[in-house]
Amino acid sequence: MTRSVALAAAVVGAAGSLLSATALPWAHYGDITVPLTRFPGWGGYVGSVLALHACVAWAVLGRTARPALTLAATAALSVVAIGSTLLLALTYDEASALFDGVVPAVMPGPGLGGIVAVVAILISSGAAAVSAAGHRTMATTPANALP
Repeated sequence: MTRSVALAAAVVGAAGSLLSATALPWAHYGDITVPLTRFPGWGGYVGSVLALHACVAWAVLGRTARPALTLAATAALSVVAIGSTLLLALTYDEASALFDGVVPAVMPGPGLGGIVAVVAILISSGAAAVSAAGHRTMATTPANALP
């Protein structure tokens, strides 16, 4: 049961990260939506999220002898990914960095991309934590124990 919950959470987190990176706007300038790829430094965000999801996949799918090490790596990568997400999401109002040439003279607003990205990172981190808890339960319960 724990493994299926962790796997489902990992898939939902990865799908949320993919959705936020490709389909959702990270800023709005009137009717103009600004995707992630227009932000300076977006490659750092993508790299940190890819590393996080690789670590979560390792934690959920792998049967490691030391799940605490995988969980610590996932926690560290989660902090890095959330930090890079917040750095990008909070620069939505720097129009000169987002637009070449003429800058729209409208009030900027944040988009859903950053919010969905943070939620996806938290869900993925939770998947790794649930997986580690499942590994600890399996390690403490003998295989021949009666229900």
